[in-house]
Amino acid sequence: MNILLKTIESLNKEEIRYYKIFSNRTHNEENRKDIMLFESIKNNISDYNENEIAAKMYGDKKNNFYQLKNNLLHGINKSIVSQHTNKEDDTSLYNIILLSRIYKRKGDVDLSYHYLKKAEKQANKIESFEILSIIYSEILKLSYELISIDIEKYINRKIENKKKLDLSQEIDITLYSVMYSIKTTQNFSNDTEVNSKALNDIINSITSQKQISKSPKFRIKLFEAISRTFLQKNDFVSLEKYLKSTYKDFIKDKIFNKTNHEQKLMMLTYLTNSLYKNGKMKESLLIAEELNNSMSEFDSFLRNRFLFYYYNALVINYSKLDQEKALEVLNKAKRNKVIQSLPTFGSFIYLNMGLIYYDQKKYKTSIKHFSRLILQKDFINLSLQFQLKILISEIIIRYELNQTDLVEEKIKIIKRTYKETINHNKREKDIIEIINKLIYCDNLSLNKDLLSKIKRLIDLTSSENAQNIDVINYNDWLLRQIT
Repeated sequence: MNILLKTIESLNKEEIRYYKIFSNRTHNEENRKDIMLFESIKNNISDYNENEIAAKMYGDKKNNFYQLKNNLLHGINKSIVSQHTNKEDDTSLYNIILLSRIYKRKGDVDLSYHYLKKAEKQANKIESFEILSIIYSEILKLSYELISIDIEKYINRKIENKKKLDLSQEIDITLYSVMYSIKTTQNFSNDTEVNSKALNDIINSITSQKQISKSPKFRIKLFEAISRTFLQKNDFVSLEKYLKSTYKDFIKDKIFNKTNHEQKLMMLTYLTNSLYKNGKMKESLLIAEELNNSMSEFDSFLRNRFLFYYYNALVINYSKLDQEKALEVLNKAKRNKVIQSLPTFGSFIYLNMGLIYYDQKKYKTSIKHFSRLILQKDFINLSLQFQLKILISEIIIRYELNQTDLVEEKIKIIKRTYKETINHNKREKDIIEIINKLIYCDNLSLNKDLLSKIKRLIDLTSSENAQNIDVINYNDWLLRQIT
């Protein structure tokens, strides 16, 4: 990866303008080679030729060009840090701590202590336990030189903060693990029981400590744990009710701020998805627009991160209300550079398009999108269970197209490649065997054994639950085969 090229490509108009102003503060001479290189790269991102530019600027002196590249990258990064320092609460706090250290080195311990107390006040306000830990360590170190510092007070504060920090980190580790499981399996996970137990442990840890449970930061963490518990259980009715109540309380208590803005957007994302799952598509679209508006808060600093979830909310709802509108949204997302850069880009676009065309019984168009999906690089990053469900959906569509030879061949490949995964997923194992028998069945109504297998598979899972756990609903498809 060419880091300099990637860095310049990532800059927006404001950052480019700020860099030029920033770089001219110390070097204002004309014909600066760093600016020339910057402009050359910026204006020729797509066909950038480093060897050609190096030869033009320095001839055979390659080392001089590499030094120029390093200086340019260093200058751009310093500019970005300078521009964004005050936009991030954590970053501004680190700067105050750095300022305190500078004054300590200069021998002015009173000023050093003043800035540490200022940092402590701000860190407490945003409940940044990690930074508070650093601040208390700095104050205790300073106490060797400033005897007026109440050591016992700060030792007690550090001990209390450590309890909160340890609990916060323990909760984060569990939440990240569960969230990764949910994200990579698209809710098609067999670890539901394990994840639910871990989440319940978090809930008990927070609610058992009255002082901690009132903290805005831990109220946010409690929301994350409870929401994901409902998600693990596919209990979208309870999730919707909980989210509506909690969101209302958080707004009333003014819990949301820039520090936890990500959690606000997450809450709206969960709410729009739960409303969709509960069949309230129009209300879900209203919350999706609230999500879109909230993404613009705080100078839209999280818009790119949540843009996918907004598009996803539109697609899933319009897939039920207006499929042509859903395809229009998908085509718009397909052209969006932010969406294109996502590792799940191919899965999102091609899977949804394939499913919409499947619903419209446009099987030839549907299978094209499923085939493209399976060829995408991000397909192998999906869980094996999810890959298997997609591949089964592909053979279902090929069955509808009467491509029986190809279906038979693909079943053999799936059985060989996903042998272990199939053995751990009875529903998938059964549907594969049923499809394999269907391609040899001339008259299903006369094949009592096969009919019995089909009815047993349908009876084991409700159609509603099948909609949540299957890519193409096996129950609905099998019912069509026997009616």
